[in-house]
Amino acid sequence: MANRRPLNLGTVISVRGSIVDVLFEKHLPPVYTLLRARKESQIAIEVLTQLDAHRVRGIALTPTEGLARGMAVEDTGGPLKAPVGREILSRMFDVFGNTIDRRQPLSDIQWRSIHQTPPPLMRRSTTSEIFETGIKAIDVLVPLERGGKAGLFGGAGVGKTVLLTEMIHNVVKQHQGVSIFCGIGERCREGEELYRDMKDAGVLPNTVMVFGQMNEPPGARFRVGHTALTMAEYFRDDEHRDVLLLIDNMALRYSVWIR
Repeated sequence: MANRRPLNLGTVISVRGSIVDVLFEKHLPPVYTLLRARKESQIAIEVLTQLDAHRVRGIALTPTEGLARGMAVEDTGGPLKAPVGREILSRMFDVFGNTIDRRQPLSDIQWRSIHQTPPPLMRRSTTSEIFETGIKAIDVLVPLERGGKAGLFGGAGVGKTVLLTEMIHNVVKQHQGVSIFCGIGERCREGEELYRDMKDAGVLPNTVMVFGQMNEPPGARFRVGHTALTMAEYFRDDEHRDVLLLIDNMALRYSVWIR
């Protein structure tokens, strides 16, 4: 039997909203390490910086109610991870990779760190190719580049999310690709409506949804985009499929067509 990693415990020395300082007497956790506090590890904290040889500062990914100075903090020994694989298709997740669609939890699935090294320059494409969305107003007036990025700005209620829904439909139907929808600061009603729309349109089997809802702490909304990107990179690099990543409701709509 493999030896278990020695437990590395720290102590909370400061709590200011979602910002938490932790003291470690022996081993200082690296940046991006995930820490757990309170009973049953209810509070998750990600290390953002090392203040000195014994103190780290992190941002809480869960509510900090009940967290106080002197409480023990456990070093998990690794970063925040996201589930990857074909099993995540048609499912809805939170920033920790937990399913939130009221279906059976996933079992025997791969997990991958959300902090991945970007691909080297030699692997990146230098060709320019138009991504046909099937929406004439976009393809004629403001065509999107395959492998590029595009931002969609607009006021409330003008149809931005409806447009993204149509793009997801076209990617799945015309390009046989995968769509990853990431909702940052979304209302739970909006996520539920989008889920039903994708299901009614018949594109849910090739769609993954990840949400950091507006009632969640800033830390969760800060990292949910990385969780979605990790899932998208799996389908691009391991499955070699075209991926449309859409990030919604973060002051702008942001879409990335990953080759």
